[in-house]
Amino acid sequence: MELSTATKTRARELGWDDELITRIEASPLKDRVFANLAMMRITPDRVGAFLDMCERNPDRFQNVTFNFIRTKSERGVKAVPGPNGLGTPQINIGSYGQVPDRWPYENDTPLGAHPDFNNYGPGSYTIYEKAEVWAEGVDELYEQAILDRWIPATDLPWNEGLKELPEDLERATCQLATIYSSHGLAEQKIISKWFEDISYGFHDVKLFLGTQVYDAGHKVEALRKRALANGGGLGQAPLGTLYRGWYGALKFSEMITALDVVYKSYELTLFEAAEDFAKTDLDAQLFGLMAQDSRRHLEYGKRHLLWYLQHKERGEGYAKFFLNRAEAALSNELRHSPEEREALVLLFAGGREKASDGVERLRQLREKQLRDYIALLDDVGLDRLPQINVGLARICEDPLVV
Repeated sequence: MELSTATKTRARELGWDDELITRIEASPLKDRVFANLAMMRITPDRVGAFLDMCERNPDRFQNVTFNFIRTKSERGVKAVPGPNGLGTPQINIGSYGQVPDRWPYENDTPLGAHPDFNNYGPGSYTIYEKAEVWAEGVDELYEQAILDRWIPATDLPWNEGLKELPEDLERATCQLATIYSSHGLAEQKIISKWFEDISYGFHDVKLFLGTQVYDAGHKVEALRKRALANGGGLGQAPLGTLYRGWYGALKFSEMITALDVVYKSYELTLFEAAEDFAKTDLDAQLFGLMAQDSRRHLEYGKRHLLWYLQHKERGEGYAKFFLNRAEAALSNELRHSPEEREALVLLFAGGREKASDGVERLRQLREKQLRDYIALLDDVGLDRLPQINVGLARICEDPLVV
């Protein structure tokens, strides 16, 4: 075998002398092997050691090529840790941070890598369009989720934070815990359903969604523990029409609009109001931690909706359709599933004796939920108030209306 002129030129630049080149040409290996070793800038002594090994075991190494060095991936990239360590934003640099508008590979090729099309098997992905999943700064939201993580078993004051409550207030608290535990379980399942569809190139989105699945899981855990920790027990299951807006979504963007925009806006406003209805220190802390998570989920939903509106052809028309369906599902749940509203009336009032006060406080909450939701859509350029679901508007006037 005679080395090509190009390989010899690169070899001599690396200090491979004529004696070493003669040994190489006398070996049973192909030019491509040594061209690749030269591309890796292997020193003469290491090349000589490799030849010694090949000469001792000629059959073992005859199929070695080192072709992996020929990847088109960018080299010489050195990520610098940030204030919280080497986070995802710190490694999204150069070509490794450039996510194309359409992902070109159907297999598990990671962003920044390049597949060997001679050894290529397509996967089960169906989402290749960036506009369908992306949100600006989703890598930062993922890092924030990691920093904000909390553990229900140890980060809540189960021994000191609970006190004995009147039975109606304890049952109302546990009823609220039952409902939002159920919502968390559905949230967990529906997001997990979409993982397989999202192309590997959008791994930052998949990482963030993984944290939301985890957040939903410990919401389920924490709320079930609260229902069983103070003598109340689990209450009645919610109606569940809310979930039809999630499970009925035919596009990922519709599901995220329903879950992380419409529902999360209402959930966050409720959780942030816990100081007005929480009856124990533990309840206040629990709803505060869940609000922290919900705020991050809502931020992803908002950023994704903005990206979708800006980059998806006919995105505004589609988004309005998504909002119509999601608002209808939420409105049906709030109006036809009385367990949540009745529990909130008791908690706001502080007992059955002042139930009328609780109804007014609930009306104020519903009004604030709607205002916060409208303001959120205003921020992304959607004037939603003229098209808002009639049911959501009606419960701002009478929160007990069916």
